[in-house]
Amino acid sequence: MALLDWEDNRPQPDEYGDFYEGYINLVNEPNVIEALIRQGQKVYALIQQLTDEEAKYRYRDDKWSVQEIIGHLVDTERIMAYRALCISRGEQSPLPGYDHESYVEQGNFDQRSLQSLSTEYDALRNANISMFSSFTEEQISRKGTANGVPVSVRGLAFIIAGHERHHLNILENKYEITIDHK
Repeated sequence: MALLDWEDNRPQPDEYGDFYEGYINLVNEPNVIEALIRQGQKVYALIQQLTDEEAKYRYRDDKWSVQEIIGHLVDTERIMAYRALCISRGEQSPLPGYDHESYVEQGNFDQRSLQSLSTEYDALRNANISMFSSFTEEQISRKGTANGVPVSVRGLAFIIAGHERHHLNILENKYEITIDHK
C-alpha cells in the first residue's frame, strides 16, 4: 500500500454528517495537508503576536475569550485526530461525541499562559500532519461512526481544517483580530 497523495482528495457527502458540511466547504485548497500546514503556521504566528489583554478579550460577556477559542481549537483537533486514528485502524465501535461548551468551561484556558497553549497547539498540529500524511488511500477512505454519524478519515482531516477556518473567521469578524492570509 502506497502512501496517499492528498491532492484533489475531497470527501464525499456520505463521508461526514450534515453538521460538518459548512466546515468542509470552507476548505478550498486542493490538498488538505498543505492547508493544515499553512493554517498551523498562521495560528501559531497569531498566538505569538497576542498580548495577554488581547488573549483574554471577549466581544460579549457570554462569548469565549480569544484564549478559550484557541483552547477549543486544540481540544477539537485532538478529538477529531483521535477519531481519525481509530477509524484508520479499523475501529468498529461507535466513538462518542463531546460537549464543546463543557470542554471549554473545564479547560481553564484563560488560566494558562499563551506560551503553553502555543506549544501545545504547535506540537499537536505537527503530530497530526504527520499522522494524516502517513495514511494510505484505503485508510483515509475508511468510515466509522462518531457522535452518532458516519465519518471517514478523509472527512475528519477536512473537518479539522474547516473548523479552524470557521473560528479564524470569527476572530477576524467578531474579535477584530487581523489574520495574515499569506
